[in-house]
Amino acid sequence: MKLFRTPAAVLLFALTLVLSACSNGEEAAEKSTSTAEAADTNSTKTLPSDLSEAVAADNPFFPDRLTRDAVAEKEILAEQSLDQSQTADNLEVTLEGIQYTKLTPASSYASSFTGFQDPNKIVAATAKLKVKNASEQAIPLSELGAFLETSTYRILNHNILEADTGEIDPGKTATKYVVFLMDQKDFKKEDTFSLRISSVLDEEEKDLLAADLTFDLPAN
Repeated sequence: MKLFRTPAAVLLFALTLVLSACSNGEEAAEKSTSTAEAADTNSTKTLPSDLSEAVAADNPFFPDRLTRDAVAEKEILAEQSLDQSQTADNLEVTLEGIQYTKLTPASSYASSFTGFQDPNKIVAATAKLKVKNASEQAIPLSELGAFLETSTYRILNHNILEADTGEIDPGKTATKYVVFLMDQKDFKKEDTFSLRISSVLDEEEKDLLAADLTFDLPAN
């Protein structure tokens, strides 16, 4: 199986540096602003608990960090609402939708998008997940590991570009937007993908996921 390791690793490292620099700049600015303003700045990293207005007619894109931090402009190539559920003892995950978008990186982030065949032809696949915590401990969503797979290759998700509603308390439900990036040429080749959730790590890097969860995704 072919792995797209280099683009994922290079982009993840580059974007981590850029987004971290932006976050550090925000933190410095927060020191001279009110508490209310600082709280508003932090909202770009974690989604509000009420997502009813996150995807609206004037902003139809899933609110991952590509959108919320203006990392890239999006053009919708395909999208579909879904209702697929999988359970692994302690977690129930429902795939509610998939959105494929062509990206135009913002000038401040353009140099971070390296390792692709054509930097002007990058596709993002953003999957919307509803996650229910059926365990007796809180489960973080920020360190969810996933792959987008075909019969010939797989793509690792980009945590730095994702968004969620935070840690899930026992018995509660939260939303997670998982992001994958690929060359547009590869996207056009495929009719279907498999989305495989492979891990959910806690602060001690212990995997809290009892078993892999796999979903079928339409492509074009």
